[in-house]
Amino acid sequence: MISVVMPAYNASSFIAESIESILNQTFQNFELIIVDDGSTDNTVEIIQRYRDPRVRLMQAEHAGVCLALNMGIKASQYPWIARIDADDVALPQRLEMQINAAMENPHVVVWGTYANHLSATGKILSFQRQGPRNEAEFDRLKQAGEIPFVIHPTALFRKDVFWQAGGYDPRFTLAQDLELWSRLMHYGPILVIPEPLLLYRVHQKSASMAKFFHQQAFCRYIMARHRARIAGTPLPDLDTFQQAETKAPIVTKLTQAVHLWGQFYYRQAGLHIAEKNYVKGGMCLSLAITANPTYALPRLWKQTLSPDARRTVKTARLAESRSSQVDRNSNHAYPSRP
Repeated sequence: MISVVMPAYNASSFIAESIESILNQTFQNFELIIVDDGSTDNTVEIIQRYRDPRVRLMQAEHAGVCLALNMGIKASQYPWIARIDADDVALPQRLEMQINAAMENPHVVVWGTYANHLSATGKILSFQRQGPRNEAEFDRLKQAGEIPFVIHPTALFRKDVFWQAGGYDPRFTLAQDLELWSRLMHYGPILVIPEPLLLYRVHQKSASMAKFFHQQAFCRYIMARHRARIAGTPLPDLDTFQQAETKAPIVTKLTQAVHLWGQFYYRQAGLHIAEKNYVKGGMCLSLAITANPTYALPRLWKQTLSPDARRTVKTARLAESRSSQVDRNSNHAYPSRP
């Protein structure tokens, strides 16, 4: 009933854990399509160790995540597509809870979830609450000219609507999720199950970190195009929009740059603290708050300091600790595992 699609490119560090998290779901009526996007490490070798018939490997030349995803979705056999990335971990009840919500609300086109951030070393860091919880919130965002956003690797969406909207646009080498939601929102509600059902890996090599400023440039264009669509004015061309940004007044560009550096330093702070480099983490957090306090302070509260965030992270860490203890004590053989 669900086709899980996972793109992979040089993902050998984390992909086994990601595959395991899907195979160990409480909902078992799925296929897992892994599209290797021309990896040069041993990603393919790791995937091939799995003998579970639900795991399907597809290989392509390196052409980017959009084409890899479109390829995997085109080959899928089920009406619902679940996304996951090769460095993330789905909690056991993720698919079950999402498909139950989808069956009860067939007019909803996308179901996301909340997530906990996971470090490269496997430590749960913080809590991310993202996306409208009900149709009233979705409608408010839509009427306010916003794009309802869900965390990309948590998404479960209707395949028929995905193709009606045109699939992933390969022109968007970054911010593919925001661009897709900007189109899917016109076909029906985009909602979340307000529980953290994914461990979302954050590390220096992730696209959102390594290409942060390029990603933000794509986001600005997507929002400008979205506003033009709402206003009924001609949609701006990507190249024209980017050229116009280079000609903006110097004060505008400086203000934008300071705000973006604030966002970047906030993310860097989280990574450094995860690696127990508290001096660098503290310095980056101070820079983030100084450069962009309206971004850094609310997120610091929501993701780390609020009672809700602290309770959620504590619960997740306890669950992860128990799971690890069970794995260490178990002598059970899993034939689907490498």
